[in-house]
Amino acid sequence: MKHPNILLITIDSLRAANLSCYGYDKETTPNLSLFAREGLIFDNAISPGNWTGASISSILTGLYPTSHGFTNNRYYLDEDVPSLATILKSIGYATTCFSNNIYITPETGLTQGFDSYYYRGREQKHQAGEKGGNDGLMSGLKTGLSTRAKTIVKDVIDSFNRQRALQRDDGAFRTEVAFFKWLRNRQSEQPFFAFIHYQEPHSVYFPPLPFRRRFFAGSWRESLEYLEFDHISYFAGKKTFTRHRLDLYQQMYDGEIAYLDWRLGRIFEALKEKEILDETVVLITADHGECFGERGYIWHAFCLYDPLIKVPLLIRYPQWFPQGQHFKELAQTNDLVPTILEGLAVDWNYKNENQGISFLNGPARQAALTETVSPEKMVDRWLNRSNHLAKEDFAQYFRDLKSYRTLAEKLIRSSDGTSEFFDLAKDPSEENNIYDSRNETVRQYEKALDRWHESLKPHVADDKQPGFNKATWEKMKALGYA
Repeated sequence: MKHPNILLITIDSLRAANLSCYGYDKETTPNLSLFAREGLIFDNAISPGNWTGASISSILTGLYPTSHGFTNNRYYLDEDVPSLATILKSIGYATTCFSNNIYITPETGLTQGFDSYYYRGREQKHQAGEKGGNDGLMSGLKTGLSTRAKTIVKDVIDSFNRQRALQRDDGAFRTEVAFFKWLRNRQSEQPFFAFIHYQEPHSVYFPPLPFRRRFFAGSWRESLEYLEFDHISYFAGKKTFTRHRLDLYQQMYDGEIAYLDWRLGRIFEALKEKEILDETVVLITADHGECFGERGYIWHAFCLYDPLIKVPLLIRYPQWFPQGQHFKELAQTNDLVPTILEGLAVDWNYKNENQGISFLNGPARQAALTETVSPEKMVDRWLNRSNHLAKEDFAQYFRDLKSYRTLAEKLIRSSDGTSEFFDLAKDPSEENNIYDSRNETVRQYEKALDRWHESLKPHVADDKQPGFNKATWEKMKALGYA
């Protein structure tokens, strides 16, 4: 029997709470709502990490960050860590990756196993970031122009890029064009694994005008002002955001979600028109969520509260999953690899190592584990672009975090010695820390977290490190990562 196609779609910075298919009071995701009626929607999906590199590595390997080794301090997935792409390629799948995030590039190891790789809709024949954009134009202008002329030309190009950013999306359109072309040209007798990572709705939040108008209650001038999203100064304690400003940011965020939902609807229609939708396992999730002032946090860093780690997860494939139903138990996004491989009757080396659990025939997940290491190196990169901030401004965030979450309760433990415990049934917003080390329930959670983490086999890294070039670092700066 022919294997089904696999289409894995991950969406950057998408929290479940802002999707209408998850009960949000604004109609942000009509196409995902239709998709959910034909598939399975997971009500309690938790990410194993709180940022792109660690979370996508978990999605593509089925492993927790401790075991795959892609952390805030090391941006690389070693070749000895088997990814879904390498496994599927070994059993005859055509594999392709469409990325819009600089973390998902050959330089980080996350594209291993893919026959072809596209960055922002362009097929790459080289390491990501080596060419593209206006780098070649600028290098050509370095000779033969005076310093003043170079400055003028650079200002013109920067202005053009800014205007282009105001009018166009963050890669979804170009990715759609490239995916449709790839779909037309593929060998139809060979099953495919396609991985698409969309950058919308990652900050800066500025959706195309029709979707901006639908949700944004501010003025045009305010919308331009809100292109400046200085999360770095905020975390350093040098900048504050009013509740009104955060609400307007979230309205722009909703517009980004609605725009991407429209693009996803076009993907679904294309699969139907080619009569391969029912032959394709379609999986949709996010790397992590986003904070808009909850517990004093914005963006996606430094915490493990639900706005940042509770993500959407939807799967459609009638041969494996019931249609139009809700999966109310816990799930994690690193459960996708063992689920896919079990459906294909392919062995997985980590089946009995407390990693991902198959949704098909695996045991019910009793708890979800999320972890992140101290982000000192990320802050060091931030400081490279800022002259008015100091490392000690961020000292409160320099700690490892681990959370152990069930449907009812949640423990967050920090390497600085502090802990938090929440009764999620009574306090879903995680506002009332009821941690008491003498409480028997708390002690049981702490023991369970210790046992689980001790059972994870730590990854032993090789000597490889990503060699990001200057152009790539500039792209990381644009995303707020460097």
